[in-house]
Amino acid sequence: MPNNKSRKLFDRISRHYGRFYNRQRKSYSRIFKEMDECNLSYFSSILDIGCGSGAMASVFAEIGLKTYAVDQSMGMLRVAKSRRENGDVDFFQVSGEDGLPFCDNSIDIVIAAHVAHGMKADLRMKLYGEMKRVAKHLVILHDYNQARSLPTTVVEFAEGGDYFNFIKVVKEELRDYFGNLEVVNTEKRSCCYVCHIG
Repeated sequence: MPNNKSRKLFDRISRHYGRFYNRQRKSYSRIFKEMDECNLSYFSSILDIGCGSGAMASVFAEIGLKTYAVDQSMGMLRVAKSRRENGDVDFFQVSGEDGLPFCDNSIDIVIAAHVAHGMKADLRMKLYGEMKRVAKHLVILHDYNQARSLPTTVVEFAEGGDYFNFIKVVKEELRDYFGNLEVVNTEKRSCCYVCHIG
């Protein structure tokens, strides 16, 4: 999970970030409710790591999944909890240094959307390890693909994560770590990297 610098950044921008909630929710609804390749409705539980405004978590709850969501930013969690669509989502604040507060193999799907690209390789490995530990069936990264844009490049440079290296190595990292990988294109500049557990 991202570092302290990232947590402070997201605490500062949380109210502004929350303005994109409806647009994000519409996008996640299209991906996870309308795309056959991303149909998660036959599972029963999901954990959203780095849930931000809660837009994605709300879609999972609407599908009927028992939804858990964690973020290290208290500002983001306040935004997420303020949305009526998130009334059935269980939110937790988890710091970047802590592991996930869930038992081994306790949740069907563990997903992180636009989180991994902001982490250096060693922290990504910790993230993968915690996702694999908690997941029963699937680990999913919803993140950038190779199609970069200038605005994304500028924002990611300012954030100071590992975006530029991540998009070069993510497929190899996941195949090496999980032993399998399915890539599902979702939008022009993003995809779901899906790894099966077991």
